[in-house]
Amino acid sequence: MILWEQCVELLRVSIFSVSQACGGNLGTGIVLVGFVLRIVLLPLTLKLARISAAHRESMHRLKPELDRLRTRFRKQPERLARETQRVFEREDVSPFPVVGCLGNLVQLPMFLAMFSAVRRCAAVGGRFLWIGNIANPDVVLTLAVTALTGASLAWGAQSAEQGRTWLILIPTVVTFFALSKMAAGVGLYWGVSSLVSLLQTAILRRERLATAKAS
Repeated sequence: MILWEQCVELLRVSIFSVSQACGGNLGTGIVLVGFVLRIVLLPLTLKLARISAAHRESMHRLKPELDRLRTRFRKQPERLARETQRVFEREDVSPFPVVGCLGNLVQLPMFLAMFSAVRRCAAVGGRFLWIGNIANPDVVLTLAVTALTGASLAWGAQSAEQGRTWLILIPTVVTFFALSKMAAGVGLYWGVSSLVSLLQTAILRRERLATAKAS
C-alpha cells in the first residue's frame, strides 16, 4: 500500500510540475504526462497486441479442424480432450493467450496509478480549452473520447472479429457512461490514452496489410 501511494503521489507531483512549467494549467499537465506515459508503454503494448493477434489468427486457422474433432468425438470427452491437445502441441499453439493476459496484468497497476493521480489533480479544478472546470464532467469531451474509443476498436477489428459487434459496442457504451459521470480531467487522460491506442491500431493495421501483400 505504501509503494502504491508513493507511485500515485509521484505521478500527481509530475502532473503538477508539468502544469506549473506550462503556465499553471492542470489540463495541460494531465495531457502531457498521460501522453508521455502511454508512449513509454507503447513498445510493450504493441508487442502484447502482436502476440494476441497471432494467437487469434492461429485459433481461427485451427477452428475447422477443432470443430471436426468435436463432431467426431462428441460422445467421448476424454478422447476429444486428448485429440484437441495433440492438435495444439502439433501446431505449437497454446489454447489460452497466457503471455498476453500476463502482460495486460503487468500494465494494469500503472494505468490505475495514473488514473488515481489524475482524479486527485482534477479535483483541484481549473479551465482547459473549452472546458470550464476540469473537476466537472464535460459533454463535448465525453462524446469526443467515446467516438475515439469506438473508432479505435472498429478500425482494429480483425476479420474474425468483425461479426462480433458487441466487442466494439460494449466498451464504447461503457466509456460514454463512465465519462459522463467523471471529472473532465479524467476524460482528458482517457482521451490521450485513446489517441495513443488509435496510433497503435494504425501501426498494427499497417503491419497486417504489409504481411498480406507479402504473402
